[in-house]
Formats: sequence, C-alpha cells, structure tokens
Amino acid sequence: MPTLYIPTLKQEQAHTEGIWCVAWSKATNVIATGSLDATVKLWDGATGELKHTLQGHTQAIISVDFTTDGTRLLTSSIDTKINTWDVATGECVHTITTAPGESWVARFDPDGKKIATGSHNGTLRVFDAESGDIDAELATKNCFLMAIAYSADGKYLAGGAQDGSIYIFNLESNQLAHTLTTHTKAVRSLSFAPDNKTLIASNDDKCVYVYDVEHGQLAAALTGHGGWVLSVASNPDMAKQQAVSAGSDNKIKVWDLATRSIIETQETHSDQIWGVAWHPDGAKFVSVSDDGSIQWYASSGSS
Repeated sequence: MPTLYIPTLKQEQAHTEGIWCVAWSKATNVIATGSLDATVKLWDGATGELKHTLQGHTQAIISVDFTTDGTRLLTSSIDTKINTWDVATGECVHTITTAPGESWVARFDPDGKKIATGSHNGTLRVFDAESGDIDAELATKNCFLMAIAYSADGKYLAGGAQDGSIYIFNLESNQLAHTLTTHTKAVRSLSFAPDNKTLIASNDDKCVYVYDVEHGQLAAALTGHGGWVLSVASNPDMAKQQAVSAGSDNKIKVWDLATRSIIETQETHSDQIWGVAWHPDGAKFVSVSDDGSIQWYASSGSS
C-alpha cells in the first residue's frame, strides 16, 4: 500500500505576499521560505515557529538553498544579489552582486564550497562560495536558464531552460554530457533522485519528466496536473522511489516513480504553488504558495 501524506501544520500568513521558494535543511530541521515581499524567513521544521526574518534583499526572492550541514543558507533575488546567511544567527555573511540578468536560481554544490546560478543568456556560472570569484562558466544555447540542480555526489550539474531544453554537465570533466530536448515549454524545476542517476523535471506543458542521466534518455512522462508544474522534488528516501510536484492548478501530487503513477493529490492551497521540499527522512514535506501560506504534510505513522 503506498504511503499517504496527511496535511498537518499550516502557517496561513507566513509572508505578506506570495511565497516563491522553499528549502528544508538536511541537518538542522530548519525550513527557509522566500517571498515576493523581499524577505526570507527561517522556521522550526517541527513546530512551525518563526526563528528569523532575514532582511537584506530589496526585491522578490527567487531561490533558497541550504548547505548539506545546514549551517548556511543561500538566497538569490531579482535585485541581482546572491546572499549567504548564517542560519544560527540570521546574519548575512557574504554577498555576490551580479549584473542584471546574470543570476537567477542559485544552488550550493554538495560540499558548500561552490555556488552555481543560471542566467538569462544561458550561461551556468559557478562561483567560489568564499571569495565570490567566478570559478567556471558553462555555456548552453543562449536561452534563459530557469532551474538548476546538483546531484548529491557532485558529479552532475543540470540546467533547465525557458525553451524546454535541459543541459547536463559532468563536473568531473567540466564537459556537457547531454542535451535533453523532450519538450518546448519552460523547465521550471529540476531535482536529482538520491541514486544520482535520475533527474526529474517539471515543465510548463503540465508534465513531470523523468530522465536517465547516465544515458541521456527520457524514462517517463508523468501527466496529471492541469496547469504549469512549477516545482518538483525527489524524495530523499531512495527506497520509496517517490517525487512530489506542485502546480499553477493549486494542486500537490505525490508520484510513485516505480509504477509511474499518482499516489495522491492534495488541494490545501487557494492559489498556485511555487515550491515543495522534503524533510531529509523522506516522511514529511512542505509546500508554499502565492496565497502566502506554508503547509506541512506527514506520512501516516510518522511523528
């Protein structure tokens, strides 16, 4: 019997405007949310209590991402700044300022030593996290990169473009390994499965795509959403073979990747859902929406 996920905690007015992104720390049980209101907030993952409000950006927050040890948080914004924060104190400890259009979604590499970001001209830039210097520039096909993801083993860096293309770089060689052109509409979100060989993509064509990264092949196209699929996240528990997706249809869907079927659909938000993130144990996840709320879900039997 597939695991079912039950809505639990909810923060109804977590931000004053829509929430565009969310991350759940792998080590410290802290949830980060970023909003159109230009603030980032840190929440206790167990109780939902607000821990810090991070102020420093001047425009909407595009992405949030924790280091593997959960001690630092990375944020990117329409204001073109990429900030690194101390999670314990809530203080900004480093800022990278890019030219307009040179940054979008930003992610730490698994070691927390590098920061990758997509750009409007299709270049994947990799910065040194300490100095802010550019370490590498990986060229694609000059189309806006809206989503990026590292594999947990650090071997691959993937970028998803506005024209539907996905570029997978092998970081051991700094070479483009595969260009995936399954679809023609924007790639909104990318997530590697815990096997580091499977990449999941959400797309404006209402589908979730599953790829075999080693061979650069499409493994499955999952249908069920009634609008753009704005976010997707792979369950970190490899045994479950699950992913969760969220869309402009105001729906959350949990997928069984083994059977390529929908396990369940949740309708807990009143507006489009921009982000989903798993707790590292794979038994809980959260979603954030344009309605300004954060919703927690827990598997039946989990605490």
